[in-house]
Amino acid sequence: MSSPAAPQNNPKLIIIDSSVLLQLIATEQFGVLRLLRSDFGVQPAIVQAVESEVTCILQNVPKFRGRQDQMKKAIGNKTLAIVDRDLLAPILGSSVDAWIRQMELEGVRLYSTVDRGEAFTHAASMVLNVPTATNDTTAVSRLLRGGETIPRPIFRFWDFVVFAHQVDLVDAGACDKVRQFLHKIGERLHPCFSNCSFHDGLPYFYARLACANRPTVGASQPQERFDDRLLLIATRSPTDALGEPDQHTPRNKSDVRAE
Repeated sequence: MSSPAAPQNNPKLIIIDSSVLLQLIATEQFGVLRLLRSDFGVQPAIVQAVESEVTCILQNVPKFRGRQDQMKKAIGNKTLAIVDRDLLAPILGSSVDAWIRQMELEGVRLYSTVDRGEAFTHAASMVLNVPTATNDTTAVSRLLRGGETIPRPIFRFWDFVVFAHQVDLVDAGACDKVRQFLHKIGERLHPCFSNCSFHDGLPYFYARLACANRPTVGASQPQERFDDRLLLIATRSPTDALGEPDQHTPRNKSDVRAE
């Protein structure tokens, strides 16, 4: 079975793994996922293995505990979709069941190399030929060493934050509160933002996800391995996550409840 053709413009899906999803939940950054879906036609999605894994972590790991309702709400209102027949049938048509079987087989095969969540995330990405979002570069490197072909770009948590900043969904101060909160709970930060403010680190961060309709932010040239950029084209006039007209002004810091 051949893979679907590479997207001409915006991908239909971005498959998010546990490492990125947990940071999105902890810092309440679902607004950028809503914006991707509403204004760019890109549906953020997770595989069922990641849903199970993250649900368990939200119940049992102290620094994430008590945030289960955030994920349930995001799934319920389609901000975050599950990679299943309901999601894929409109994209793949009558052959959807064959595609799902192929993803399951690939997931089982990759599970011999990486953890279950990563295995089924990358399996979905590879079979559907859509990007992934993961902070786990070790798993990516292991798969590449094994001869796997992973669609590019490979997004990180901070690509979503920087994208939100580029399209004026959040200002630099709010982004820095995200950085401070992740540091506070002991989450690993991207090196650009480890020992300085978001404002000071941004010039050294190459954004792998960017809006083609806005001036880019951050480094102008790739800075590290896997630094490929996807330029998304807005499919309608920019709006904020609630559907209100975008006045091209940064959102207030209070919109990010990472404190």
